[in-house]
Amino acid sequence: MLDSGMPGMGLDVSGGGGAGTRPRLQFSVPCLQVEDEKGPPSFKYVFYEMPFPEFPFAFPEGQGFFVANGWCNGLGAHVQRMKILDSSKKDLVDTGDQPFNLKKAEEPFMAVNFISGMKFDGPGVYWIQIYLDNQLALEYPLPIRNADPQPGGAS
Repeated sequence: MLDSGMPGMGLDVSGGGGAGTRPRLQFSVPCLQVEDEKGPPSFKYVFYEMPFPEFPFAFPEGQGFFVANGWCNGLGAHVQRMKILDSSKKDLVDTGDQPFNLKKAEEPFMAVNFISGMKFDGPGVYWIQIYLDNQLALEYPLPIRNADPQPGGAS
């Protein structure tokens, strides 16, 4: 346990690796492209917000974005699930259960989900939730905003 210097704010950095150990979420990366043809995957056009020119905005069929989640330092059979919620916390996307099995603690697992044809009704803070074995492992905001007008463009 590392001490942050503030009461009750220690960071648990203990390792896993025991039999049946729950893995840790090493990363969750929203991006527009994942390349894996030449070795390990590369995440391209990583984003933390999405600006759109008008609302509602829907990705054309077959277009969208990725969310890649990496699990490590665990063993055994587990289930990942990912949700995207709107600003009122209503489910927009639910991947359903995505089972995986870790046979060695030092061998990670990566789940890459392609979110196709998603519609955003308006700007606001949307949410990405990552679950492991039906328990929330991570929740983070995905701000959706109006794109800034282009200089010299029509007003």
